[in-house]
Amino acid sequence: MRALIVWFLVVLIPLTIFGADMPSGVIYGTGSVYLDGSLLGNSMPVSSGDVVETKDVSGAHVDLDGSTVMIQSNAIVRVKEGGMALDRGSVSVGTRKSISVFARDFQITPTSSDWTQFEVARSSGLIHISAIKNDVEIKCGAQVPTVIREGHDLTRADAQNCGMVAQDQGAPTPMKEPILASPWAKGAGLAAAGSIIGWMLSQTGAEPISPDQK
Repeated sequence: MRALIVWFLVVLIPLTIFGADMPSGVIYGTGSVYLDGSLLGNSMPVSSGDVVETKDVSGAHVDLDGSTVMIQSNAIVRVKEGGMALDRGSVSVGTRKSISVFARDFQITPTSSDWTQFEVARSSGLIHISAIKNDVEIKCGAQVPTVIREGHDLTRADAQNCGMVAQDQGAPTPMKEPILASPWAKGAGLAAAGSIIGWMLSQTGAEPISPDQK
């Protein structure tokens, strides 16, 4: 009985108190890979909140709850509940679960529990999603998700509110100046008037036409 109590204190209580912080995956790296700012050794456990950064000519992969996430070079990825948040670079995902990749306001998730492979890249002001095996959907807030079929891809602007720019509908329409108010119009009018006056002066030697003449 005493041994059972000791086991309860040593095992169950830590799991209950710290269960939320228990490692949810393992990361392996090649080259210069950093986990929470420290150079990664052979392998390390990762959990929600951890930040992975890869440098030039380096890469990493994370075994995360039955899924595999390949992190390419020059990438910054954050482990979070439900998947990975991509801050920079690109990742490749292979999963049978609904693990998601979060990029800005977008959430990219497999549409089924079948084995799904997809890639997400974030660079140069764009977010690019490729469905390699089976379909994925891209969702933003309360908007209806967009399904990307196997073998297809989609590119969206890397901007807030899912790349949707608010339209200023209350801006007044600029008023148009009178035709002769612009310098160009004024110049053209003066030139035309000068031409007419010159023509009239050239006709002064001619006999005027009387209204009574036919």
